[in-house]
Amino acid sequence: MTIRTKLIVVYGALAVFFSTVFSLIGVVLITENATDNAEKMKATIRQGLEIFLWEKASALAGQIEIYLQTHRFNPHDPMLRRIAMQRIQRTGYSGLHDGVGRQDGRYVFHPNPEIEGKRLSEFRFKLPALWEAIQKNLAGQAVSKYYLWQEKDGSFREKFFVGIPVSGTDCVLFATVYVEEFYEPLYAAQETFRREKDTAIRIFLFSSFLATVVLILVSVLIARSVSRPIHQVAVHAHRIGIGDLAARLHIPTGDEMEYLAEVLNKMSGDLHSYITNLTETTAAKERMEKELQLARDIQQSIVPHIFPPFPGIGEFDIYGTMTPAKEVAGDFFDFFWVSPDRLGLVIGDVSGKGVPAALFMFMSRALIRVYGQEGEGPARTLFKTNQMLTMDNDASMFVSVVYAEYDLRTGELVVANGGHNPPLLCTGEFSRFLDDVAGPILGPFPESEYGQWRLTMTPGQALVFYTDGVTEAQTEEGILYGDGRLAQWIARQHNLSPEAICHGILEDIRAFSQGAPQFDDITILAFRVNRLRRPR
Repeated sequence: MTIRTKLIVVYGALAVFFSTVFSLIGVVLITENATDNAEKMKATIRQGLEIFLWEKASALAGQIEIYLQTHRFNPHDPMLRRIAMQRIQRTGYSGLHDGVGRQDGRYVFHPNPEIEGKRLSEFRFKLPALWEAIQKNLAGQAVSKYYLWQEKDGSFREKFFVGIPVSGTDCVLFATVYVEEFYEPLYAAQETFRREKDTAIRIFLFSSFLATVVLILVSVLIARSVSRPIHQVAVHAHRIGIGDLAARLHIPTGDEMEYLAEVLNKMSGDLHSYITNLTETTAAKERMEKELQLARDIQQSIVPHIFPPFPGIGEFDIYGTMTPAKEVAGDFFDFFWVSPDRLGLVIGDVSGKGVPAALFMFMSRALIRVYGQEGEGPARTLFKTNQMLTMDNDASMFVSVVYAEYDLRTGELVVANGGHNPPLLCTGEFSRFLDDVAGPILGPFPESEYGQWRLTMTPGQALVFYTDGVTEAQTEEGILYGDGRLAQWIARQHNLSPEAICHGILEDIRAFSQGAPQFDDITILAFRVNRLRRPR
């Protein structure tokens, strides 16, 4: 193969490469445009759905109100049932429940006869988002809400709910539809977008092909003009390839070949510098990896890891675990004696990951220990800790914290929450979130105030603290583990020890995520009361 042929091959390959790159860019731009159009249409459809269902529910509520002005309310009235229960589109329906002004109510009219007469609160854990909307209805508010409905096969489908209180009654007219039904025009539009996209891509690729042919022809012409000095360049390139980076090439032609020789000379120098820097960088990386491992070992050593931590104390059992998402975590948990009869419990989640988060975590943990042992209570402890964390916090780091103090003699638990996930209290087969009081996160705002609340724990009750890495664990499809699944699992396994609870939750997360990578630290602290301490 001659030098000219080689040049033709090189320039032709470059032409194909750049043509391919530009073709890919064009395809990406066309695809993104179609995607943007679909997203805009989706937003418009959702807005139309919300208006449609709201107006439909409002109209039905008005009809019921007018009807009841001349008729007594009777759950067996067939006319009232026909007004309240109507088919909406293909997948939607309306119904009626009572309970306005009360904490709970019952379904009066529902397309599913098995649901009629059931309490609304039976769905609080199965459908927490829907229950949130129903609670507002019970308070007399009109409300709309998107929520996920789990089908019998385990899949989730999005639905939209509207609840309108019927004036003059304690009833609420509700309506709900599957959102996907309203996306059918979108699917048709997407098919049109697909055809238009395919046509545009074919035109663009054909144009790129013609450009490639032209570039190859130009490369032939260029090869003819520069073939003579190519041999010198090839020889010099060979010398560079075998490691002779000190060699230099001189081609005094006054054209691009002379410039190429200068470039090769510069490349030789740059390669020499790169190899030197690479050696130094590799050594620095190895040192950094050793330092990160040391930091992780230090972090793991300060987080409680010996269980049981207080041998001979049988009033309670406690266990904690932390699974970092990176070499060094931002989560932490701790427990310590506030007094001989009072135990402090804390869990926290620092913003960010890696070494900065770990350093902020060390400081947060130390401050909570120091101020907690002063005995002024959880709210005051978080206040003082926040005051210190805001000082010189130029990086605007923050931490969410739940701090509780448990009295071994009385069973009293005092809890303060600084922007963290509420702990779960399990009594028998019932569990609830301790979300009575919540305060702001610690770190950004120096004047933040924190409240606290009290409750009495009895023997057999368990308290589970956790970070958002638990509830936000997800599958490959992006489905979150969620508060509801966590509460249901703990309620089912209420008799387990704290250690079994922690490991059981981790195992359930692994089964749920099916090996999908997790991007947040997962930390759990479980506490169970065995008995109260007898007075000394």
